[in-house]
Amino acid sequence: MVPGRSLGWQRWLGGFLILAVLGLSVALVIFVVKANSKACKDGLLAEEECHGVTRLLEVRLTQAWEGLLRNEVQAATCNETLVTLLASLEMEKAQSQEWLAKGKELRGEKAQSFPRRRIRRDGSREIEELKHKLQNASVEVERLRKGTETSSKKKEVASASSLKALSPLVVSVHLLLAFVALLA
Repeated sequence: MVPGRSLGWQRWLGGFLILAVLGLSVALVIFVVKANSKACKDGLLAEEECHGVTRLLEVRLTQAWEGLLRNEVQAATCNETLVTLLASLEMEKAQSQEWLAKGKELRGEKAQSFPRRRIRRDGSREIEELKHKLQNASVEVERLRKGTETSSKKKEVASASSLKALSPLVVSVHLLLAFVALLA
């Protein structure tokens, strides 16, 4: 081997390694300066704030869904109660019709001792009580429906407002990421 040629090759390799180390050092210094810049720190703070707002909105959305489910269960219960009361009212109507028919039958036989007025009063009183219960149940069902609609509207408003609040942050984070990508 010729000692002059192998030494020249090693010099070139050494020079190339020195240039590579210097180039990487300059790139590292530029990266550190940019990573510690105010814009980068502001972007990280904005991203953390965005994550915090997102978590808060997720919790609120979960609570809204739970409330909606509770309202739906209450509405179903009220609907069942309403159906039961309607069936009971129909039974009472049928019974009062039966009593009236019996009263007519007894009047036909000229039974004067039959307490005709008392049966009508008792039957009408029970019918009035059932009507009142039915009205109360209808009011309760309507109230629960309105509550369900209100909670659905609140959920939609919260979702829309969260999107409006997040859109400037998302845009600024995307611009920041694009800027960092261009610099790198």
